[in-house]
Amino acid sequence: MRLTTKNRRRAGVALALASICAAGAAQARGDAWSGCHARAPEARIAACGEIIKHIDKESKHNKVTAYFNRATAYTAKGAWDEALADFGKALELDPKSATVLSGRSAAYRGKGDLASALQDADAAVAANPKSVEALVGRGGLHFAKGEFDPAIADFSQAVKINPKYAAAYADRALVERQKGDAEKALADYGEAVKWDKTAAPLIARGSFYLSKGDHDHAIEDLSEAIKRDPKSALAYGDRGVAFQGKGDVDRAIADYGEAVKLDPGLVPAYLNRAGAWRVKKDFEKAKADYEAALKVKPDSNSAKKGLDDVARLLAKKASAAAPAAGETPKP
Repeated sequence: MRLTTKNRRRAGVALALASICAAGAAQARGDAWSGCHARAPEARIAACGEIIKHIDKESKHNKVTAYFNRATAYTAKGAWDEALADFGKALELDPKSATVLSGRSAAYRGKGDLASALQDADAAVAANPKSVEALVGRGGLHFAKGEFDPAIADFSQAVKINPKYAAAYADRALVERQKGDAEKALADYGEAVKWDKTAAPLIARGSFYLSKGDHDHAIEDLSEAIKRDPKSALAYGDRGVAFQGKGDVDRAIADYGEAVKLDPGLVPAYLNRAGAWRVKKDFEKAKADYEAALKVKPDSNSAKKGLDDVARLLAKKASAAAPAAGETPKP
């Protein structure tokens, strides 16, 4: 059929509209994939969910990715059942993926099912014996079950494969601490600090020094950790403990204050600051900190006991300050 000028114009408009719709769909699909890789769990769940609604249109790789990414977002939120369901879907498509098996292992661990977690961790290592992530994940499970030697074996294999893998050194150090091997633990913390430039390994080593009563080295590590991450409430809280251990109560109080400012839910910092106020005989401020701790954690026995103690001390102080019966108060 011969197209008239009018028909050509209509056909051109239709083709243009089809092109616009196709471009819009492609953009929407691209936006969904961008969101499916987002850092924020909620955004990742929503975007991956949109892709999963039309999952049959995707390649096998994309299907696995969509389920896996949404599963990791659910894991981050502690939604274990939803995470396990999505990891299961991903494994139906790729049963021997060490990455997906390790992810499901972490979700089982979060749910408290260590037996299933270890089963998946074993499968992950079998699928990829050179995966340091799988080895470290399995090592962590052995440690959680109190199986120290198998945990050390996994962490040691991980650093043999990748001598710069800081997490394996830090985790092995933690096991060595539990075994009472301080020298090996300190050496491994040193390796973790060497290869990981975040605050985490310094905080871990600072905690180790604190446990040994080495306050000077603890303060040194925790101060460096604060330089690396000025918003680390944990580093401030632990450094406060170290300062208090040295008898510098005012600096300890300052650090505890910074810790609860950064993280108002950090109960140990309230309790430690309350203890510091008690050293200074400022029982009203100690009372306020115990109350703040109980507001965050109403079942804290330490806070309850501390509050009872300072209540008695305040009552005793008030009683001592009150005039005796029949005595005229001094102006």
